[in-house]
Amino acid sequence: MTLRLLVLGGGGHGKVVADVLRAAGHVLVGFADRRAEILGTVVEPGGGTVIASSDELFAAISSADALPGGADAVALGIGDNALRLRALDALGAAAAPAVAHPSAVVSPSATLGPGTVVMPLVVVNAAARVGRGVILNSGAVVEHDCVVGDGAHVSPNATLTGAAHVGARTWVGAAAVVLPGVRVGDDARVGAGAVVTREVSDGTTVTGVPARARVPLDR
Repeated sequence: MTLRLLVLGGGGHGKVVADVLRAAGHVLVGFADRRAEILGTVVEPGGGTVIASSDELFAAISSADALPGGADAVALGIGDNALRLRALDALGAAAAPAVAHPSAVVSPSATLGPGTVVMPLVVVNAAARVGRGVILNSGAVVEHDCVVGDGAHVSPNATLTGAAHVGARTWVGAAAVVLPGVRVGDDARVGAGAVVTREVSDGTTVTGVPARARVPLDR
């Protein structure tokens, strides 16, 4: 079904989301952004313009008014994990459907939560469960039986192998690998190219091969 979609967030991530929407056959009506000074500005190469402030969008949602630009729903163009998830909570699940690029391969037995955006060439295999407001970035692989928590970001070419678990609001860096059955906690960060071989605690940053907790330098 073709939708008229408003992208929330007029920054760099919003540009990519706009491309995904068009490729998926949807209509981009414009952007909403918290920066009032860019209202009316074209913010992406396809001509998408900021047509409303974030406050106007949330006010329309709370009062059940029509969305700006006559949009049917909202796509999340916010890169920050915590902010994206808070925005989704404010919008409500019905206002932000999951959207996938047509080149992505998503198993019929996999699930994508509301507000999730699946970028080009992503693979989501059988029985994977992807939460709300997740970014599966270009070329990422989410293997069978994986769980990806709400608000997480799996970066380009990262691989979650079978039954791996990534917690809420966690960031998995570009080309990182999480080995089978390994759990990465909530609010964690996995550095680019890291190989995660054992559990990562909540709020921990790990880097390297094999991945180890990063120790802050003495000041």
